[in-house]
Amino acid sequence: MKRKLKIFLKIKYILMILTIVMLGLVVVTYSMGGSIYSYKNMLSSAISPIRNSIQGIRDFFTGISERNADREELLAEVEALQAENEELRQQISDFSSEKYELNELRDLLNLAQSYSEYSTVGATVIAKNTGNWFYEFTIDKGSEDGIELDMNVLARGGLAGIVTDVGKNYSIVTSIIADDMNVSAVSSTGRDSCIVSGDLELLDEGYIRLMYLPGDASVGEYERIITSTTSSKYLPGILIGYAFNITMDSNELTQSGYLIPAVDFAHLEHVVVIQKTKTSMLQEE
Repeated sequence: MKRKLKIFLKIKYILMILTIVMLGLVVVTYSMGGSIYSYKNMLSSAISPIRNSIQGIRDFFTGISERNADREELLAEVEALQAENEELRQQISDFSSEKYELNELRDLLNLAQSYSEYSTVGATVIAKNTGNWFYEFTIDKGSEDGIELDMNVLARGGLAGIVTDVGKNYSIVTSIIADDMNVSAVSSTGRDSCIVSGDLELLDEGYIRLMYLPGDASVGEYERIITSTTSSKYLPGILIGYAFNITMDSNELTQSGYLIPAVDFAHLEHVVVIQKTKTSMLQEE
């Protein structure tokens, strides 16, 4: 733009000089006795190219101005389209989140209905431990909501953990994947007893430990493993996960392998608490 302005100034000065020269010629011609008509013709001839040049320069810069206006209008349209596109993306993201949450709540409702013999209460996860896995997390329900120690906690898929601390308006849940957690369990078909043991290191590969299956037990690959009636804290019949890669131990008396948890412990937002403990259930019998 600066370069164009310099060119324009040069042309302007040249035209000014030519105008002065032409006017000088007119004056000289007139003083030497030239007619008024010759003066007019000469002046007209002098001014005509100047006028045409000025008009050409005016048209040139008018074209630049119009192109700049078109460019600014196009940029404004692009920005508007980008804003509209971003809004649509946000709407899609919100819709996907709402759909996921709706599906999760629907699954939790179905899960709660599977244990309709127990009273349950829904809760939202409001805090968790550091790291990728929810091996300990806090929910927004506490003693005022009827939550007690050792109540079983379900999440989308099955057993998530057990209540280990209770406040007035919150509770802390320790997940079955925590390193010090052991759950008495059985296979869903053969009813062979075993122990499911938390292992955060193994969870990075997608599973935890399954141990102490009888040597003569026949547990199929991906067979359902559920809580047993002999568990001291967990109510019976709750899905824990699926058996995987079961092999005979070196003592040839027991088998062990892995369990793929039914719950996604990397993403927990809502849970269901069964408002009955194993102890209170035994006392009622």
